[in-house]
Formats: sequence, structure tokens, C-alpha cells
Amino acid sequence: MKKRAYAATAIVDSIAAALPSAHAARAVTKSALMPVLAVASPPRDPGMAVGLAGSWAGDVALLGDSDRAFRTGLFSFLVAHVGYTAAMARRSTPGSRRLVVPIVAASATGAFAFARAAGPSMGKPVGLYALTLGTMVAAASTARGAGARRVFGGAALFAVSDALLGASRFVLCGRAARVASAGVMPTYAAAQWLIHTGFSRDGDPA
Repeated sequence: MKKRAYAATAIVDSIAAALPSAHAARAVTKSALMPVLAVASPPRDPGMAVGLAGSWAGDVALLGDSDRAFRTGLFSFLVAHVGYTAAMARRSTPGSRRLVVPIVAASATGAFAFARAAGPSMGKPVGLYALTLGTMVAAASTARGAGARRVFGGAALFAVSDALLGASRFVLCGRAARVASAGVMPTYAAAQWLIHTGFSRDGDPA
């Protein structure tokens, strides 16, 4: 039942996000997404709790369209990723870090590209955020235990969601931007579900 509630909230919000006329409704649906996830998959690690809270704050901030709202959202999600990274690092094991270097290298390249596309006023915060997100994905690649593959898949999907957001805001225009923007919330909601349910699994196959 709790899983269905999260899925329903995510679907409704994703549809609302694609409809300009439904912007007011998103104050309810988007704001509810992380609280519903917290009920469906309560965080068992302080870092995961920080990630959930930071994500909620970021969701609320990004209901606005201004640069100030976007910076607030970036900072909130940066805090979230620091929490996720700390939680995942605690599940890291020796010999599990072979993907860290290529992931960080790819993240640095993406951070540089998006920072340039974001322009002088937004370039530095966007670049810093992208590096922090890449660090979280790298940390997820080192996690071991039940649900580890689910956690890594969610982290990678988070990066996809943010790449779509960055492309729709800074790189693309017209129909291409709208198509990219429509993919942000479905991939984001799925990413959060995979991260939290994967991290909280006990005894299930990874």
C-alpha cells in the first residue's frame, strides 16, 4: 500500500510537471513526494535521513523558476548528496572502488560542460553541484550488501535526471527542452525509490 502511494504521487506529479496549467497543483504533489517516500521506506541511517530532508527542501525550492530558487534548490540537493555519500561510504568495502576513478572523471567533465553552459552567474554553483553528485554516484558504486545494485542504479538514475534538468535549463530550447524537462521527475522519483529501498533492504539478494 505504501509503495502504491509513492508510485501514485510520483505519477501524478510527473504528469503535472509536463502541464503548465497544473503548476499550482505541484505545490501539493511535489512537496508530498519525499514525505510519502519517508513513510514507505523510513531512513535507517543518519546520512539517508539528511538526503531525504535535503531532497524535500530542494523539491520545494525548485517549485520556483527564478535563479534564486534554482540556487537554493542546488544547495539543498548538494546537502542531500553529502548525506547520501556518507551513508554509502559506510557500506563501502575494500576492493569495491574500481569504478570510482572513471565515474569521478566523467563527473568532472560533465561539471565543466554544464558550468560553462550555465554562464557566469550560475556556473560555479552548477559545477560544484555536479561534482558533488558525481561523488555520490561514485560512493554508490562502492556500496556492498543487500540492495547494493539497486542503490547504485538509483544513484546513476539521479545523475540522468539532473542531466536532463541541466540540459533543459541551460542547453536546449523549444521542444527539445520541453521533452528533456518531461523526463526529469519520472527519473528522479525512480532514483529516490531505488536508493532508499535498496539501502534499507535486509537479507534480500543484492
